[in-house]
Amino acid sequence: MDVAAGRFPLSVERHVGGMVERLVPGVTTVTPHARYYALHGLVAAHAAETGLAVPAAQTLLRRAEVALAAVSFAHHPQALAWLPRAHGTDALARRLQAGTVTMAEAEAPGKGGYASSTWGFWAPYVGSEVELGILGTGRMPVPGPRLDATAVLDGLGEVLELARQDTLYVGELASLGDRLCVCAGGDRPDGAWLARLLCEPDASAEAGARAAARRQTIQLLARVVATHPVARFTQDVGQVLAFGPFLSTDPVTCGIDAAAAWRGVVLRNYAVGAWRRLWSWLVEQVDELLPIEELADRFAEELPDITVAAFLSSLPATQSTNGAPLPAEHTLRSAGDALPLAELRVLATSARRVDELTGRVRDAFLGQRGIELGPEWVKRRLDEALLMKLRDVARQLTHDLVARSQRIALAKAQRRADGNLWLPTRLHERGGLLYRTSREGRGDVGLRLDQLGSVLATCGVLHYDEHWSVTRSGKALVD
Repeated sequence: MDVAAGRFPLSVERHVGGMVERLVPGVTTVTPHARYYALHGLVAAHAAETGLAVPAAQTLLRRAEVALAAVSFAHHPQALAWLPRAHGTDALARRLQAGTVTMAEAEAPGKGGYASSTWGFWAPYVGSEVELGILGTGRMPVPGPRLDATAVLDGLGEVLELARQDTLYVGELASLGDRLCVCAGGDRPDGAWLARLLCEPDASAEAGARAAARRQTIQLLARVVATHPVARFTQDVGQVLAFGPFLSTDPVTCGIDAAAAWRGVVLRNYAVGAWRRLWSWLVEQVDELLPIEELADRFAEELPDITVAAFLSSLPATQSTNGAPLPAEHTLRSAGDALPLAELRVLATSARRVDELTGRVRDAFLGQRGIELGPEWVKRRLDEALLMKLRDVARQLTHDLVARSQRIALAKAQRRADGNLWLPTRLHERGGLLYRTSREGRGDVGLRLDQLGSVLATCGVLHYDEHWSVTRSGKALVD
């Protein structure tokens, strides 16, 4: 049996992930750079024009990505605060710092090269590129119906020339940074083309519901940036979307239909993050063979000896007098309580919102109704246990979570080609005893706002200077 760990052990992330996919089609959590959209389109256009077969197209794409990484490093030897490094930079770090990149070695897929895949970093971007019409479907990058071959050639054509060289000298590449760096697309033809494609000024008329949703999300992001000090998109924009009266009182935002959906999604993500943190903490306690009852006791000991009713009455207010959500979840995570207690409070706060939210906000918040570990489920469990001790509820919850994790692992189990069974779990149960093979992560589910922001910045819609702002050309596209 292969017990290599899987992802999403409690499977609480699906609703948030599905909603974000509908609200930001064309950008994912692994597509932070606008110029890779253009670069892959450039390779597709060149391959089609010259009749390249798959192996030759693979080599060209890898060499072009190495060239882009090298130029970007030469332009910014130190990482930028607002933009991740070009893909493959870490793997090429020794060569880049030494000043010489031998292309045949750097582009080779696998150990020692800049990427493990024969297609380099195309795989993370291909779904988005097909979604946007930059590429068509196929075994290799092929031009899509909305690829502007002239724009990508004018903007990034020099990368193809670098890709043909046997050796790249980092010191000689710095002068190309203003044109070819991953940060520079906003001032180039490929950036202007991609900005219009993403912002889709005519989305409602010709491009369909998904493009219209993306445009509304971009309009919403731009409006928050224009009216609030934003340094980090997910953190700063997320709080504006989730809490306060801005969505209903701002004259622009109140006309954006997607705003209500975003409020529900961001609020729901607090609960999703709470489950992930709580489960990670529980798994961390299993430092040796441990009876489930002892794990349950360890959870209970982290909580005050009070009833559920008293616990609920201690929660901060979640709604203002005018009906706007208050930042209770954010306040609780800033209070300094031990993780199990803090996250249980976040879950209870989220459950309280079941009866407070209305309309599209509530629909986006709840998703599929009544599912296990959803806000309605938590509310029902707490309401039924008002007279019970909070510690006893925690003990029951521990058993529930362990059982759920095992069910999900078995449901995801697969028979591999070599005959072994893959069981995706870090926590294992045998005869009432638990053991773990590794620790669980506890990060929040990505809302794609950081990636959307960096893509918009590197195609000229947004600009960063300690805080984000909307550029003049960006304003023309989103208004």
